[in-house]
Amino acid sequence: MFLFILSVGNHRFLIKKMISKEKKGQIVNDLLEDIKKAKAIYLVSFLGLKVSDVNELRQELKKDNANAKVVKKNLAQVAFSQSGYEEEIPYEKNGSLMVNFAFDDSFKAAKSLLNFSKKNEKFQILGGVAEGKILSQDEVIQLAKISSQNVLFGRLVGSTASPVQQLLYVLNGNIQKLVMVLKGIEATK
Repeated sequence: MFLFILSVGNHRFLIKKMISKEKKGQIVNDLLEDIKKAKAIYLVSFLGLKVSDVNELRQELKKDNANAKVVKKNLAQVAFSQSGYEEEIPYEKNGSLMVNFAFDDSFKAAKSLLNFSKKNEKFQILGGVAEGKILSQDEVIQLAKISSQNVLFGRLVGSTASPVQQLLYVLNGNIQKLVMVLKGIEATK
């Protein structure tokens, strides 16, 4: 069911529109495709957020090759159960559910969602799915705090290069001392 608010003058009307079974089936099929393609999936509650804020988040996620879809909770649960997730996905009882699909770097998308939740109190990370496992809210937040892949590679290269550099300094220092000793011997003769 979709809810529309129609404003006419000072009056507002709430209009309910039912979704057909065909449309529901299409939504579930679209979700199934995205679930199969995504490296990670994050579920968030955004009750009370402005449309402009949601659009800002979508643009941020698009930069990270991620996608955000607002879906009915029961349709999301059907799609996840058809994808093989036996556990119930985490969601709030009130409000809508936004499903965020990370297609490339799951860390970047999680980081974007965490940063957005810090700026917007009404935005709440509920949980997610990564590597076939349903994640709690805390696990998604921990995942978001992990450094990006490039930073981790840089640290790895730095830590492997450090012992080699230290050995080079030690060897170079001994050679310099030997040269100084030889020069001292030469000067005394």
